Amino acid sequence: MKIDTLRRHFREAYRGIVKNSWMSFAAVGAVAVTLMIFGVFVIFAVNLGSITDEVGDNVSMNVVLKEEVTKEQATALTTKIKGLPNVNEARFISKDEGVDEVKKNLKDADFTRVLQKGENNFLPNLIKVTPKNVSVSKQVEDAVKGLEGVEGVKNSSTAKELLDSVLLFKNIILVFGVALAVLAAFLISNTIKLTIIARRREIEVQRLVGASNWFIRWPFFIEGGFIGFVGSVLPIGVLLLVYQGFVKMISGGSKNANLLQMVGFGDMAMYLTGSILGIGIFIGVFGSVLSIRRFLKI
Repeated sequence: MKIDTLRRHFREAYRGIVKNSWMSFAAVGAVAVTLMIFGVFVIFAVNLGSITDEVGDNVSMNVVLKEEVTKEQATALTTKIKGLPNVNEARFISKDEGVDEVKKNLKDADFTRVLQKGENNFLPNLIKVTPKNVSVSKQVEDAVKGLEGVEGVKNSSTAKELLDSVLLFKNIILVFGVALAVLAAFLISNTIKLTIIARRREIEVQRLVGASNWFIRWPFFIEGGFIGFVGSVLPIGVLLLVYQGFVKMISGGSKNANLLQMVGFGDMAMYLTGSILGIGIFIGVFGSVLSIRRFLKI
């Protein structure tokens, strides 16, 4: 395509936007609102993906030992578990070490006050086992249960169920996000269709003088892409400002920070800008394709 022709297409696109400014403004507003909602879904999906990875990498199970198991037997059993397939790590935790870990991880003063080392310690001896990944946790649990000296296994199924729930929620969010992107494309399509109807006479004249379909299409493609671009900028800015404030609020409190690890602002800015801007421009152009093809009778 020649430079002069490209300039002409941009001029025609600009003229179309200015001439139909209210329709263009309505299209930008519709895209901005739709992509704002889509951006919220992106934030949830990215953070859920991070949580999924973190949970999957840190799934562990507590293998509770019988009371009669000695420390030497527990050490030997730990070594045996380490050698099992799909086991990444196994660590023996005595009753007294368990008291220290509970007090370190649990901030409930009333509960930790009753924990005592020595004869009054009601915690069991256990072996903390970490599978290579969450998908093999059930196999590891079944293998460990059959070993001599094992009373039972805890936390394994709970972690797996939690991860499955997070993955399900993430998939639901992705489906809604795709649906919103399709909705935005049709919003742009219908808006641009109105501008095309208003300029139908002009299109007919261009066809009569021999203009090709692609020559007629290009200004509308540019117009749709511009509407998608402008409609993307506002939600990106608003969502990043809100997210930055939310991350600061979460990280500001030590208790909340331990409970909820958010994706960093820089990473989220990259995800949001890339996804919203890319989808905004794409659905803008795609909306133009949908709206103009019937008028060109392709």
